[in-house]
Order: sequence, then structure tokens, then C-alpha cells
Amino acid sequence: MKISIFGLGNVGSCFYNNFKNKNKIITFSKNNKFNCLLKNNNINYKKLFKKKHLFIELIGNINITIEIILNSIKNKNNFVSANKDLISKYVFFINFLFKKNNIKIYYEASVCGVLPIINLLDNFYFNDKIFYFFGILNGTCNYILSNIKKINFLKLINLSIKKGMAERAYSNDIFGIDTLYKTSIIISKINNFNIFYYNIYLESVFNLNNYIRKNFYYKKFISFFYNLNNYIFLNISLFLFKNTLIKNINNSYNFILLNAFNSQKTFLSSVGAGGLPTSYSVMINFYQSFEKKIFFNQKCIFKKNIINKNLFCINYLFKINFNYNIFFILYSLKIKFLKLFYRRKILIKIKKTYYKKILFFLFFFKNNNFFINKIL
Repeated sequence: MKISIFGLGNVGSCFYNNFKNKNKIITFSKNNKFNCLLKNNNINYKKLFKKKHLFIELIGNINITIEIILNSIKNKNNFVSANKDLISKYVFFINFLFKKNNIKIYYEASVCGVLPIINLLDNFYFNDKIFYFFGILNGTCNYILSNIKKINFLKLINLSIKKGMAERAYSNDIFGIDTLYKTSIIISKINNFNIFYYNIYLESVFNLNNYIRKNFYYKKFISFFYNLNNYIFLNISLFLFKNTLIKNINNSYNFILLNAFNSQKTFLSSVGAGGLPTSYSVMINFYQSFEKKIFFNQKCIFKKNIINKNLFCINYLFKINFNYNIFFILYSLKIKFLKLFYRRKILIKIKKTYYKKILFFLFFFKNNNFFINKIL
């Protein structure tokens, strides 16, 4: 099966670089960075749309994406997308079209980077009633809020672009539009009907004055959903936290806290921004698109070397009879002792990284009785 990739930004370039069989990839972008089989994009654009291809769309433009989706349905090909704008607006309509034509669409990368929330909602929580969820859904915004005390705001934006956590058109990340799309997708999946992004209340990150923004508590841009007797409350706003668990979720990390009837509370956290983690979600969707073929072709080969786990204890305590020459050996091996007893016994504590030193040390005292104890 050949792969047609549309878009070679941060995510597309990382996916291409990590993919082994590059001969099977045909790419399409404005600049066509890798020159894979296509030299003139305008002439060879139609070559992308063939049967037995997998379409991976990483552009972010709705007008072009609709054309790609229609060609994917026409040629009976599976489709992988990271386009949160498109999915939030047409998720159920697109699912209906693909299901009717017996093909599949995957969009894990459109929501939370490498955090597998779409797979969980489809395969685990599909029969459970979710009462509420709240979480950080934008890693770029969280990175800026985590470092706003130390670094200037404009420098943080430039750093996030250099690190691949934000696109050059960063306005959607900063003003919360990106979070709005992601929240719309998750809530639509939870409630099994399309909740459009314009129905969600959005509060900007810049709604607070400079003093509160820099000094007051820990600031997190939180998406909040609560279902109370079929009355749905939706909100995306800047929350100020003292909670030790949430305040430590810094930089580009996302988190989601779900509360459901059967599974109770579930906490998920992972990297939510950047080309590499998001491209991994695209890679997983790629494998899911022909999951059965991979399973049947997989060979079960077990050639792993198993090491005795007793060697990996964190610390060792040794209590051993000694003569005064022991101090020279301890000094030469750079081993520290904890306590010296009056009955010519010594207590030694050593980490697992110095296990070979201990064995060498015991070689000098192999005729003496000694006591060893492992501690954590």
C-alpha cells in the first residue's frame, strides 16, 4: 500500500522522517520539501488520488481537505487527519460518509497530540456515561503560561515556534480557537451528537491584568464540561490553581480528568504539542488502518536476554567483620561507610551502579562471614 501525504509542516515532516519505507510515500505541499516522486505539483497532483492508497492529511485548510476527503471516498481509501478545524465542524457527517462506503477515518492527532483520548472514547468509554471532564488541551498555550514569569511573552512565542510546538500562524493557539475545536470534538464524542464550537463559551488568556497574570497562583487554560441531569455546562477559561497535581503539569504537557458512572475517575497526561508526539498519533492511526494485515504477518520471535532482577536493587547494606586494612580498600574503591561498630563490624551502603565494586570488595573478605541486606 502506498501513502499520499498532504502537508509537510512540523507533523508531516516528522512522520516522513520516522517512516522507514520512504519509497512508498508520495507527498504534496506548497514547497514539496522532500521531492518524493513529485517535481511539479500542479501537473502531478492527480497522481496522489489512486486506489489502494492511504490518505494522510496534515494541511489544516478546510477547502483543500474536503477535496481530499471526497477523493478518498471515491477511491475507497482510508483517511487519517490532524485537521481539528474540519473534524470539529463535520465529524458526524464525515463519519457517516466513510461508514456508508465501508472505509474508515482516523483523527486521533487532531485533539491532544500523543494522548489517546479518541481511541479511549471509541473503544473504552463508548458504553459509559461521562458526568464531567476538564483538562488542558493545548500544549503551546500551557508552555507559555508555565514560563510567563521567567521569559517575555514574545520570546516564548518564538521559542515555541522554534521547538515545533506552534505554527508560524500562532493566533489560533494564543486566542484559544485551537482549544475550542478540540473541546468541541471531545464533547461531541461524549454526547453522540455534534456540539458546534460556537456554542462553547471561550475566555481569552489575556483576560487578566499583568499583575495577576504573572504573580497569582498557577495559571492553566482549562476546558470544562459538566453534565447535570442532561443540562450541559461548557466553558474554556483561565483557571488559577493551588492543586499540587495540576500545577506540576507544565510546559507542553496536556491532561484530561474524566469522571464516568462505571469507570469512576480517570486521569491522563502526556505531551500535547510538537511535531514528534503528534506524528506518533498519525503513525498509530496508520497502523490501525490495516491492523489485521499486520497481526497476521507478525512473527513471534523471542530472543530477549533476561537479567536477574536482584542486580537492580536500589541500595545495599553490608555488615561485615573487618581488620584495619579495610579502610585502604574502601578508599581505593571510593566506597563510603555509614557506621563503624566496636566489635570490628562495619556498615556499608552502596547504590546499584556500584554493584561490581561491592563484588570486588567482598572478594577480599571471602573467608569472613558477612551480612547483606537490600533496601529501597
